[in-house]
Amino acid sequence: MWSLTFPVLVLLSGFGLLRDAQAAPMPQELICVPDVVDRTYDLIAITDMDKDAGGSPSDWTWRAVKRKGQLTISGDGEKIAVNWDPSADQNVTTHLNVKGRAMELSDLALFNGHLISPDDKTGMIYQIEGQKAIPWVFLNSGPGNTTNGMKAEWMALKDGQLYVGGHGTEYRAKDGSIVSTDSMWIKIVSADGAVQHKDWTKNYEKIRDAAGFPAPGYLTHEAVQWSKVHHRWFFIPRRHSKKIYDEEADERRGSNKIISADENFDDFYTIDIGALKDRKRGFSAFAFIPGTCDELALGIKSVEFKGTTESYITAFDLMGNIYLEDQRLQGNLKFEGLYIVKK
Repeated sequence: MWSLTFPVLVLLSGFGLLRDAQAAPMPQELICVPDVVDRTYDLIAITDMDKDAGGSPSDWTWRAVKRKGQLTISGDGEKIAVNWDPSADQNVTTHLNVKGRAMELSDLALFNGHLISPDDKTGMIYQIEGQKAIPWVFLNSGPGNTTNGMKAEWMALKDGQLYVGGHGTEYRAKDGSIVSTDSMWIKIVSADGAVQHKDWTKNYEKIRDAAGFPAPGYLTHEAVQWSKVHHRWFFIPRRHSKKIYDEEADERRGSNKIISADENFDDFYTIDIGALKDRKRGFSAFAFIPGTCDELALGIKSVEFKGTTESYITAFDLMGNIYLEDQRLQGNLKFEGLYIVKK
């Protein structure tokens, strides 16, 4: 075990994380001590099955599938393995729905002692207790004065509060005109469920400009985390394009970008995660691996292509080096939430 004081030129050299890449900027006087022993963590993943989340019409039940797995990581961080147990899959159910749609769960986080997940169709944040989805907080779309539920796509914990965001891009008509900017707003939720509505339009615009995709190009965000170690935001878009949104073309616009921003969204850097091989796959969730000083992460990639769905797990570092190549999760389920159970 050793301590690391930032900034340093080569971080976590025992992990071999940087591999001749320039280190990302780090805050001053921050000490992080990585774990250097082989260890295993439990994993939980949850689905957004869109229209397939509907159960029997007779009992008005909607479901998401919760799957358990294990992550094994070596002490030097060089060897990472993930195994899932589909035989133990559980249906997490609710009767709450909007126009016959529900339980399209898009992320997972542990907040205030509860495992929570947002439904991007109803706008409800659920507490996941076994196979029960217990309604906790309702989020409405945009500035908070709308009657529609928020299409929540990501959650991040920062300073004891829960940040919840959507795709972070304007919704446009086929002629390119802007139909809605609701997804440019985020919500900040306190531990007791109080909700603030924040306009992140300028932040989202800065992110896509920094990555090289100015409007009418776009990024769609489903995988976002705040790192208290680096004191920075990390965005891994599901899609990127320099062209205007097109529903069919969007299925082949998967991204491999990491865009990092400081707390004030004034300083940015962008890194590619490996090579962009299959653009049907795009990141729908990621989580930092405990004990790695927020340098190693697991990510879920989702595929929605011509009516079919697939999911993959991968591991990488913040310099874009890959430690686990895309590994498919069994079945044709679209997983969009990932939680690593800390010991």
